[in-house]
Amino acid sequence: MKVRNRKPKKQRIVKKRHQRYVNLANFLLGRLIRRSYGVKQAKIDIKQYEPCLIVSNHILTFDPILMTSIFGHQIYYVASELIFSLGWKSRLLTHCFAPIPKTKSMADVTTVKNIMQIVKEGGSVGVYVEGNATMTGGLSSMPAAIGKLVLRLKIPLVIFNFEGGYLSLPRWATYTKREKHVRGKIRKVLYYEDYKDMTADEINELIIENININAYEESPQYTYRGKRNAEGLHRLLFTCPICHGVNTAKTAYNNYSCAKCGEILTYDEHGYLHSTKWDKPKNLIELDKANNLAYQEHIINNPNFSVSVPGNFTEVFRKRRKHFGPATLTLSREGLTIKFKRKMKRHVTQHFTIDELDTMAMQQKEVLVIYPRHEQTKMLKIPKTEIVSSYQFVVTLQILKNILQYPDAKPDEVPRLSAQDLGL
Repeated sequence: MKVRNRKPKKQRIVKKRHQRYVNLANFLLGRLIRRSYGVKQAKIDIKQYEPCLIVSNHILTFDPILMTSIFGHQIYYVASELIFSLGWKSRLLTHCFAPIPKTKSMADVTTVKNIMQIVKEGGSVGVYVEGNATMTGGLSSMPAAIGKLVLRLKIPLVIFNFEGGYLSLPRWATYTKREKHVRGKIRKVLYYEDYKDMTADEINELIIENININAYEESPQYTYRGKRNAEGLHRLLFTCPICHGVNTAKTAYNNYSCAKCGEILTYDEHGYLHSTKWDKPKNLIELDKANNLAYQEHIINNPNFSVSVPGNFTEVFRKRRKHFGPATLTLSREGLTIKFKRKMKRHVTQHFTIDELDTMAMQQKEVLVIYPRHEQTKMLKIPKTEIVSSYQFVVTLQILKNILQYPDAKPDEVPRLSAQDLGL
């Protein structure tokens, strides 16, 4: 008697327990979460569009938690590989809510297959297309692949907007007690019949247009009162807006002061910075652009420039992390140097040239994520008391990669990156 070789049954991703865990989390924590972020609106019914693809702007680290609380329904979110390296915590998260992994080492096709399986099983998928929560209150960079995914899924496209979150809890802030007014809404719903004749690029543009929420143009305009709202602003504006001194700023209460030029700027309850040298206050979107361009000039014209910061060093593997404790990172044209200790108090130095570094990113507020080309991911948690920030390291690497493309060029001959090419 012949035994037929049967293919193993494909394991389902969508499971009933996920919704039960969402219900439990909302019952136990929903009211607390909504109060913590100033969310006062009624829940939004998403079931009428299911299964659907939800795309949204990204303003807070915990946007998925807020969105799930507003919908009261299980959404399968595409998530960074970093949340899958926390050991038992990651296993618990996967068991309860099954986020969809997206890693730098994993081809996009794998993520797309998981998304398509979830949709086929009747689940809805959430994607924060910017990838990074905004640092300035404006739109972060967005990958071009989302339009192709929409066309491939052929399901309702729900475009969701968060408003008020950035000024309620800026990503650079070290002190979080301030008035909060977070709200969310469905901005637009497109069914397959609405977009089937559009190109992927046209869908990209449509999504960008509808998630491009400027924190300074929201209506109504709320006030975000607080006694220490400016604290941490030096992590975004690491060059003085007046004299362009690098890492010369300190922030306390609602003031941003520069040790080089002595100027004291005031951060108001609407998110604007005031100076006696300006005709009108400036928002952080325009100041960030000026900050990065001034910083670029400083690095190009100072060949020996380097930036260093201490922190707690970690190496990230697929399902676990290895913590090494105190370390110091230094970034210059020579590359990235990491000094730390292994077991038995043995000092170790790792060095990567600029070409050996793929990119750098931020996780939450203080964590710098380093992606070497041929090694595992590395992380440094920077103390919030430090003047140098993870955001500064991200911008520094972008500038250095550009400079080293022109090794024989004089400073005035190096092509400059635009403000849109710098930052997150």
